[in-house]
Amino acid sequence: MCAAVNSISGETFIGKLLITTGAVLTAYFTPIIGLLICCFATSFVDMLYGIQVAKKQHCKITSDKNRKGTWNKIKGEFAIIALARMLEFSVLGTEGVFVLTGGATVIITLTELWSILENLNTLNPNGPWRALGKFLKKKGESYTGIKLEMNEHDKNDSNKNINENSS
Repeated sequence: MCAAVNSISGETFIGKLLITTGAVLTAYFTPIIGLLICCFATSFVDMLYGIQVAKKQHCKITSDKNRKGTWNKIKGEFAIIALARMLEFSVLGTEGVFVLTGGATVIITLTELWSILENLNTLNPNGPWRALGKFLKKKGESYTGIKLEMNEHDKNDSNKNINENSS
């Protein structure tokens, strides 16, 4: 084993330090790589639908702004999940269940899915995601006790239902 590390590192201190750092980071992040990929994938899909919505609304899309916004979102997601993993690792050790990292991932991913549903609803207000969005809104409000914002399509729909009921 030492001979392999020495040959790869060129027998330098910096080389050995880089190999050790890489091994530690790999061991640390391997258990949560699926969680990270899940968050990053939903952010990417949200970006793609966001571009379609911007085109539909004739908004100017700049690749620099789009890239920076998505990159900053992914960096934030990575930081939250990595810090949750660090807390779990220090409190529970290597055998711990992923309650914090899993919980953070679920919250982040559901937020991204909500955004994707809003984008899909903007692109096609009569699509099947409209019912899913309303269901998630109702469940989210009941679990959190917080009144969630409605987008324009839901407001118009609510006004139509009020007008129909009062007739």
